[in-house]
Amino acid sequence: MSHFLLKDRAIQNFLRIFKVERKKKFVELDIEFMKSIETDDSVRQAEIVSQKNTLRDFPTTITEDSFSTLEELRALWPTDILDLPNNWR
Repeated sequence: MSHFLLKDRAIQNFLRIFKVERKKKFVELDIEFMKSIETDDSVRQAEIVSQKNTLRDFPTTITEDSFSTLEELRALWPTDILDLPNNWR
């Protein structure tokens, strides 16, 4: 199997897992956003919107040129905004 097919498969698997975890995070962020509306916390609302946009845009940052090994691919996970999946810890 070619090097590029392996990388493509790795990206697909990585993004599949990312999207599952992102969906969970969106639920949490939606709840936080509703709470910030209740308290009229526009600063927190803006932070949440920014986090959600970052999570939406993240998949476009992963390309075959982004990594050489699976460890490097996993290191690209946005841990500042999204916890690592349980099976990656």
